[in-house]
Amino acid sequence: MPVDPDCCGQSVLPGEKTMALWTRLLLSVLCLLPTWHAWAAPEKNEVRVLIDISGSMKQNDPQNLRRPALRMLVGLLQPGTRAGVWTFARWSNPLIPLGEVDKDWKARALKLSEQIRSPGQFTHIERVLRDATRDIDAPSSSYNRHLVLLTDGMVDVSKQPDESVASRQRILEEILPRLKQLGIRVHTIALSERADHDLMKRLSEGTGGWYQQVDSAEQLSRVFLKVFEQVGRPDGVPLKDNRFTVDPSVKEATILLFRKPGSADPVLISPAGERYTDSDLVAGVAWYRDQGYDLITIASPKKGEWRLLADVDPDNRVMIVTDLKLQTSEVPAHLAVGEELLLSAYLSNKGKLVDRRAFLRLLDVRADAITRNGSDPLGLNDEGRDGDSKAGDGRYAVRYHEKTAFDEVELLFSVDSPTFVREKRYRLAVHEPASLRIEGEGDAARAVVEVNGAVMQDGATVTVWQQLDGQRELLKKDAKGYMLADLAAPVYLKIEGKSRLGNRIAREYGPVYVPGVEPPKESAPTTESTPAQSEAPPAEAVVQEDATEEESGWVLPAAIFGVVNLLLIGGGLGVWWFLRRRRDSSEEVSLSEEIEAVEAELAEAEPDAVIAEEADGASQEALSEGEASEAEDTNAKGEAA
Repeated sequence: MPVDPDCCGQSVLPGEKTMALWTRLLLSVLCLLPTWHAWAAPEKNEVRVLIDISGSMKQNDPQNLRRPALRMLVGLLQPGTRAGVWTFARWSNPLIPLGEVDKDWKARALKLSEQIRSPGQFTHIERVLRDATRDIDAPSSSYNRHLVLLTDGMVDVSKQPDESVASRQRILEEILPRLKQLGIRVHTIALSERADHDLMKRLSEGTGGWYQQVDSAEQLSRVFLKVFEQVGRPDGVPLKDNRFTVDPSVKEATILLFRKPGSADPVLISPAGERYTDSDLVAGVAWYRDQGYDLITIASPKKGEWRLLADVDPDNRVMIVTDLKLQTSEVPAHLAVGEELLLSAYLSNKGKLVDRRAFLRLLDVRADAITRNGSDPLGLNDEGRDGDSKAGDGRYAVRYHEKTAFDEVELLFSVDSPTFVREKRYRLAVHEPASLRIEGEGDAARAVVEVNGAVMQDGATVTVWQQLDGQRELLKKDAKGYMLADLAAPVYLKIEGKSRLGNRIAREYGPVYVPGVEPPKESAPTTESTPAQSEAPPAEAVVQEDATEEESGWVLPAAIFGVVNLLLIGGGLGVWWFLRRRRDSSEEVSLSEEIEAVEAELAEAEPDAVIAEEADGASQEALSEGEASEAEDTNAKGEAA
């Protein structure tokens, strides 16, 4: 590996010198942290991948992109994970036996992936689900268990249609309850329009997993990346404008780059300016190229800013192995509209909570919800508010909810400091707990209610009624739905029950009218009518509109009152600004004094608890741990002085 310029007698710029001092200070503080564990360490992961090799895959995956997608997943799996791969058609085959993920396991998996083809007949999903979980007889306290099921078809076990129908029923009535009982999350990937999407959704939603439809095999690698982030919960560093920063605590960095057809070969540039390509490597750098992506792994990467000459892609990632981790609360794959979720995060060093005030004051810990509407900061805080139980304890929290449904929300947790950055990504879907629509015409018209099993437990109470002349009339149900008492009257729905997260849900929908029936003029919206009547808006939105009309009568008095208060607030702001200037000044002094106190404490610390470097940037030979203790103690005292 190329040598680090600031350790070999080369000149160091003033900015780099300052960064090095910050690094020594922050990492030294970490070594003095308390030894008690604030939260339990995250559990390890177990991943079982089930890949369809039936004959229909020849049409839906003609380039056999299942191979590179699997190889990418294998490359991303982290040490400590347990994984295995099964292929299936009429029969199931343990292609890569379940085992601990290490170099030997990965090498074997990459080689065996070449055996993935499309020779099989039928699509026996029931059999592979049973075979891949046959050895599991109880929930695990050591592993988070995940199944990743990739298929392009329906349940197809023989030429007799009745047998396939019976097999599908057994999956829902026998296998799905067992998977839930064992705590196994099923993530399903449907690779065609003709796949049994209803079954795939019920398997994933019923077990708290992720469902994804893939329109073409070219998207498989990106979908496998999303599944990996749900399963592996890797630590990462931001990749912005093809630049990322590595700090001294990073033991290994893995860079995933997606390539566009015909694009130039990527180039990786180290902080010292060395340029690496897949054909010009040094010890410690592994570069794997496959169809559509590059996977680069750097052992003991140099600290500083790395650069890439490559396509900029939002799915490019930099994932790291480090003792300095960003830990977060568990994020479910599904959430009900309006349901509250407590999000929390903290920083750990070697599994121990980072809670030293001098260190925490240098951190910016945040969470953002990213949807199709943009990015929304969530207000993650350690100030004893909005879900945070205790101010200043190093654990950050916020209460989060979404007011509308989204197919996908990305939750991005991040930590920024003067010398290091961390981030983690999760995805969840936000669902309405139920839906209400009208089907049929005339006497055959029925109100159809669907309870969303992704977020609601069984046993929810459903009430459906029509509003007739100001009176509520409950509707009776038959095999086709709820029978309407009057085609021109609006229909309403209320659902009450517990969510899968254990929260109480109570939500109303309506009014919904029979298609083609004009709503009464007095209740008609001022904007042009749209087909949205078939999907009822939440009643809360209607209440909000009525409240707005009632408020219009006191707008003028409120405005006058507001002007008076603004004058008072303006004077108060002047005083606040003056005091804030003084407070900010005292904050800077306080922080400076606190850092000096930390440096003094480092000087008195045990030698092996201090991480130090030569302050003048002179070259220093690699020392063994025993030989380095005296030099580290000397450097730490010099820095404190």
